[in-house]
Amino acid sequence: MTDKSGKVWLYTVQTGTPSKLLGYDQKSGKLETNLNLPGVTGSWAIAGSTDGILYIVSNQGIIYKHEPGTNKATSLGKALATESYTWDIVAGKNGEVFIATYPGCRVMRYHPNDGFKDIGNGPLIPSENYVRGLAYYAENDKIYAGIGSHTGLIELDVRTGQKKEILPVEDRGLTGFVSTLSIIKGLNDGDRLLASMTGKTLVYNLKTAQYESPIKNAGARTATKSSADQKIYFSTASSLWSYEITKTGATPVLVGNYKNSLARYWASDEELNLLTSDMKFVKLNVATKKANVIDLEVPPLPIHIQTTAKGGDGRIWTSGYPIGSNAAYNPKTGKTENYSGLPQAESISFQNDQIFFGIYGGAKIYRFDTKKAWSMADGNPKLIGNVSGQDRPFGNLSIPALGKMYFGTVPGYGKNGGALVEYDSSTDKLTPYINLIENHSIVSLTYTGKDIIGGTSIWGGLGIKPIATEAKLFGWDPIKKIKTFEIVPVSDAKAITCVMKGPDGNIWGIADGTLFIFNPSTQNVISKHELFDVPETRKANHVWKNAYLTIHPSGRIFGVGYGDLFELNVKTKAKTTLTKGAGFSLATDDNGYLYYNSGINLFKYTP
Repeated sequence: MTDKSGKVWLYTVQTGTPSKLLGYDQKSGKLETNLNLPGVTGSWAIAGSTDGILYIVSNQGIIYKHEPGTNKATSLGKALATESYTWDIVAGKNGEVFIATYPGCRVMRYHPNDGFKDIGNGPLIPSENYVRGLAYYAENDKIYAGIGSHTGLIELDVRTGQKKEILPVEDRGLTGFVSTLSIIKGLNDGDRLLASMTGKTLVYNLKTAQYESPIKNAGARTATKSSADQKIYFSTASSLWSYEITKTGATPVLVGNYKNSLARYWASDEELNLLTSDMKFVKLNVATKKANVIDLEVPPLPIHIQTTAKGGDGRIWTSGYPIGSNAAYNPKTGKTENYSGLPQAESISFQNDQIFFGIYGGAKIYRFDTKKAWSMADGNPKLIGNVSGQDRPFGNLSIPALGKMYFGTVPGYGKNGGALVEYDSSTDKLTPYINLIENHSIVSLTYTGKDIIGGTSIWGGLGIKPIATEAKLFGWDPIKKIKTFEIVPVSDAKAITCVMKGPDGNIWGIADGTLFIFNPSTQNVISKHELFDVPETRKANHVWKNAYLTIHPSGRIFGVGYGDLFELNVKTKAKTTLTKGAGFSLATDDNGYLYYNSGINLFKYTP
């Protein structure tokens, strides 16, 4: 963006708590703006309006504005109270901007004189939750909105609110997203709209209102046209490509390997400036393909802790949200080491000297050998595999006597039905049992010494309503590989986020806010004890991870749930709250200290 003095700025938002708006001088690459964005932990999009204001959308639904060249970022609040996430933002006319939201599938307009307005008058597609991508075309005053988690592409009149589905019939309603939209002007025979979806990028001629040959095997994350010719330049997850979009039979040509080059600026007819997700500022000569690459200064910034667990090395391991990475705290030395390279881990578990990370998305399982150095380049951690159609491995269980690990998963976006996944150390392979409990996700696991006991959630991936109505407890024989039982232990509970072998030899579990004691021999629920009064409004939202219990070496039982760190009386089952603000993970070190996460911090509790 250009400020009032004519200076060109390069902006990005750094994920963290709180996020920061970083502004760099386009000529030198020097960091000159570094502003906190309170209440925000990340952003997927920023845009400059026609009157020179930078707008920022966020993971929390809060919108910020910033005038380039100043040292201030101002919160505008939420675009709409019901919308918890804002995915994209584009500039319209006369200082207005348009904003894509979740979970209401809305497009909001903002103008300094008018505030926020829902220009689609409700969801663009009533059955969907996501507007993932936006493009504005000034020539017809229309917004183009990409929809998920079942594909759609809506043409929206921004003045009347009239909506029209324009995605080809064969591409509508598929599981997935139309996620990134770009308008390319100045092309022969009409301007084009590029719409990215799984496996291809659609090309829509805005003059003829017809689809042309798609760009196959490439999801264009951003696209821009050269002012010198008919070539466009588009980025994928790892590369930059050129493409003669108006030429029949053309194929994309690799320009260079630049990771997620989402920001772009033409400094001249031949110089394309790029900002990559690994924070490199690339000044690329598109004619020669030679580039001047500047490593941008990015001050360290903490992120939220997603998962906390004890590893076989005695350290307390954590994973980060939402961009991943890991850290391990050594109770003996008091030192923490950071480990980069892995995406967001929903679960961390161990067996002997191996630590297993259940990674979102795609339900990837990585194994780290703690006796060797952490090196992604050398395959440590090693990707064991992933489970097709699944996304989040929340449940985890180690059975050393069998040489096996088990994982319970939540399916991908727009799907119901998780999986029980077996890892066999003798073959180094994963074996998934899909939809073992029909239309349920598997989110908690334990072992009786004979059978695996699992707890489910009725909630599947985001972007779809559950089909099941009550969470279930089930048994699985790991030798015969058969399901042994399936029951509802607590009526009307939506998720069983904890199961463990209790001090009495029975299975102790928590279904929503209720502790239940289950006899695996008779397959009967012996007793129930309400620990938390969970309102129906909370039960109506996705729950994959919440209350969790652990038996302390002393025999005492501690837990986390609904923001509490608590102790559970073994005899009476009464709950005593120890502190507020705890996350959903709890670990015990070799000396009996408890660890729980809260926001960006790891806390130690002395029983």
